Amino acid sequence: MLIRLSVLLFVLVFPKSYASDCADQPSLKIGIGSSWPPFVMYGTRPYGIDVDITRAVFERAGFCIEFIQLPSSARGITELEKGLIDVLPSASFSVDRAKIAYFSSPYRREKMRLFANKEIDLDSNLIELFSAGYTFTANPGAYYGEEVKQIKKIDWYDRRLFEIASLDRRIEMVAKNRVDFLIEDEDAGYYYINKLGYQSIQLHPYVVNDNAIHFMLGRHAFKRSDIERVNEAITNLNGTIANISEKYRKDSG
Repeated sequence: MLIRLSVLLFVLVFPKSYASDCADQPSLKIGIGSSWPPFVMYGTRPYGIDVDITRAVFERAGFCIEFIQLPSSARGITELEKGLIDVLPSASFSVDRAKIAYFSSPYRREKMRLFANKEIDLDSNLIELFSAGYTFTANPGAYYGEEVKQIKKIDWYDRRLFEIASLDRRIEMVAKNRVDFLIEDEDAGYYYINKLGYQSIQLHPYVVNDNAIHFMLGRHAFKRSDIERVNEAITNLNGTIANISEKYRKDSG
C-alpha cells in the first residue's frame, strides 16, 4: 500500500514526462531539473547539451528512455534513491552519492565560476570573499566542490549563500544587486550574459571547482553489463558529444 501511494504521489507531483520513440517498450526514467540553459531547456520536448548527449548515449547503448521533469537537482537525488527515477545526468561524483547510485564514465567537464555585477576583489579566493561578508546564490542540490561544502558547514558563511532552484531568478538577483555573486557553471553563466543581455555581469577569475560530469545510474535499475554498455557508448560517441557541446556554445555566443 505504501509503495502504491508513493508512486501515486510521484505521478501527481511530476505530471510532465517526455517519452522516447520506442514508448511501447520499457523505458528508463531520466530525471532532468528546471530549465538550465544551455544544458537543459524545454520546448515541445526537452533539449540542450545534457539532454541531447543523454539521448545519444542511451540510444547507442540500446535503451529506451523517458525524460521526467523534476523541480530541482536536490529532488532528483531523492527520487533516484527511492527508485522512482533511474538515471540522473549532469552529476558530479561524491562519496555520499556513490552510496546510492553507480556512476558512469565521465561524458564532459564542468567548471564552476563566480559571476558578479561589478569588479569585486579580483585577487581574492572564495573563502576570502565569504569572510569579507559578500553574499552568494547557487543551485540547491548542485555540487560545487569541496571548498563550498566546507564553507557551508560554517553557519556565518552558510547564511550568506542563498540557494534558489531557478537560474533565471539567481542571475536576476545578481543583475539587480540583491546578492554579490552567482556561483554557476561557466557555460550556463555565459549563456545568460550573451543570449539574454546581462552585459553588466562579469566573470570573476577565481575557479570554484573543475570536475568531471557523469550519469548517476540507479542501483535498482542497472546491472554491471548495463553500466558497461553505457560506458562503451560514451567512449564511442566522444566526437558526437564534443559536436553537441560546441553547437550550443556557438548558439549562445
